[in-house]
Amino acid sequence: IPCALCAIVPAIFIKSKSTLNEDYEPLNLANVGNSLKKIYHSFLEAFKIKEFRKLCGATFLIFNAFNSVAALTFFVIVYKLFNGDAEATGIWVSLFGCLGALGTTFIVIPIVARMSKKMGKKKAFMISQSISIVGYIMLYFLFVPGKPWMYIIALPFFSFGIGSLFTIMMSMTADVIDVDELNSGLRREGIFGAIYWWMVKVGFAIAGALSGVIIAIVGFNPDLTTVEQQSAVDGLHAFFCFFPALGTLAAMWIMRDYSIDESRANETRKQIKARKATIKNISYQQLQGKLSNLTG
Repeated sequence: IPCALCAIVPAIFIKSKSTLNEDYEPLNLANVGNSLKKIYHSFLEAFKIKEFRKLCGATFLIFNAFNSVAALTFFVIVYKLFNGDAEATGIWVSLFGCLGALGTTFIVIPIVARMSKKMGKKKAFMISQSISIVGYIMLYFLFVPGKPWMYIIALPFFSFGIGSLFTIMMSMTADVIDVDELNSGLRREGIFGAIYWWMVKVGFAIAGALSGVIIAIVGFNPDLTTVEQQSAVDGLHAFFCFFPALGTLAAMWIMRDYSIDESRANETRKQIKARKATIKNISYQQLQGKLSNLTG
């Protein structure tokens, strides 16, 4: 209930523009078809930008490699640390996600934001993802049966992966949108945002299927104990740690020659601002000329 009450606060206090008197296009098949064509061509134009393709590809690999094994967390903790006894796990399964989220919010995001300001977004991304790989490797060695507390040591490190991903990537996407505006004269945040999050959601669906594939590959059976399927549990644990690490390495390889640095982004914004000022000045002069003709 408290969450629901907080959620309706924006609807109560933030005023929106009335649409009662707006002159919208009529809703018919022709207009719907034209809108779909515009969206399709906008998608093609967005994907022509190499840097944007890199951002989408890197996000797809990191986020969805992580999500592919996130569904395995319960099984890895229960069977690797507690020999298949779910009741004995207590809070350790939920603690894994809670501590990871808290570490991301209060440790990772502030650090990454400061890193990106001091060393640039690309370098901050590369360092953050490298730290996450260290965290995944640590998880492999710190999942010790009977000592569940040890995995807590690795959580702040591997949290840098997802914690830094959207913090930096959305800012990088804004730089790409500026480059597109400079080249095309159009401001298309909606198109770029839609494509980016469409990639994320498609990958999220694929990740759900991959979780089942991983379980099938290692031959894991939740009805058996760890002793009865030790190799399957070890395989599940290995996938849990190294599959997202491989996805992160692939994403870093894609981003290795990402070309929009801070100097280029700043220069792009200056050029856009100068062009807008020129257009505004020309429009003002034309208006002045028309007024002079009317008064003359």
